[in-house]
Amino acid sequence: MKEPTTLAHVAAHAGVSISTVGRVLRGSSLPVAKPVAERVRDSAAQLGYVANLAARSLRGVRPAMVGLVVGDMLDPYYGEIAEVVTHMAESRHGMLAIVCNMQRDPQLELKYCRQLWEHRVTGLILAGGGFDQHVCRDELAALVASMQSAGLVVATLGPRFLDAPVFSVDNAQAGRLAAEQLLNAGHRHIGILTGSLRSETARQRHEGALEALNARRAKVTVRHAEFQGNSVATAAASLLSQSPGVTGILAGSDHMARAIINWLGAQGVAVPKDVSVIGTGNNAFAEPAPRLTTIDVHLAECARAALQSIASGAGGGGAQVRFEAPAPSVVAGATVRTLG
Repeated sequence: MKEPTTLAHVAAHAGVSISTVGRVLRGSSLPVAKPVAERVRDSAAQLGYVANLAARSLRGVRPAMVGLVVGDMLDPYYGEIAEVVTHMAESRHGMLAIVCNMQRDPQLELKYCRQLWEHRVTGLILAGGGFDQHVCRDELAALVASMQSAGLVVATLGPRFLDAPVFSVDNAQAGRLAAEQLLNAGHRHIGILTGSLRSETARQRHEGALEALNARRAKVTVRHAEFQGNSVATAAASLLSQSPGVTGILAGSDHMARAIINWLGAQGVAVPKDVSVIGTGNNAFAEPAPRLTTIDVHLAECARAALQSIASGAGGGGAQVRFEAPAPSVVAGATVRTLG
């Protein structure tokens, strides 16, 4: 096996000292003549030199890295978050974003948080949702507190049981807004199909929707589903079997809304002619025909603000980022019908 190219190899190739190579390749503020610097960079490129970040860390030079733990990379909701954070980290802050897919497993979330800390990230964004957040709750809170004590900046993109800033819309308002779209379209027998209420985001959206529906004396049938397999289809079948008079279904996410629409179509039930469906999220699941009527929770804006908070607070410096949560908003689509 070929041994890795070192600073010594680059120095010998460029005909300069190792310290000069180090100043050039590490971006030191100490001056190096432009022709010499160019020769060093050319030699490094020719020899295939890659910086040893582990060695730098041992010398006390912290690599500019941010960790991102997402719930499920197969869900465009989290794909949008990852795209925004990775692009902005590199283009605006000169940081490397390390993305970990926790697959909606709270134990895996804990594992990745520890590993990211071991890799000396300067900040951590927790974007996992749609899973039981009571499992490992205290253990995660203690781990995050330890990270913060060590100087890491931690942010979340949804409400959690953590002493960390939350970059999110008002999820109760998002739930109310979704319910009001169905109510204002004349629906009075409404189904709610959402994830586990042991997820804080799901719980808050659910409670907001119920508040609006109860205030207008709507008849409500509720079902819960997981995000894997046929859980959504099974829950939708149970909902309509118990309440065949349902004319509108409020889904806890666009992922669920699209699964509901697909299941209804397989049963010969037309959307929105026979049953209206509204989602929450406004991600890639909303795009295919029929275009989903949904609630925009402004994921990109929240993710950008979380990363800005980390970039500003990394290493204990920089001013606190003031975050004014965007208001959730309706995105008109073709899946909600106004009843005559």
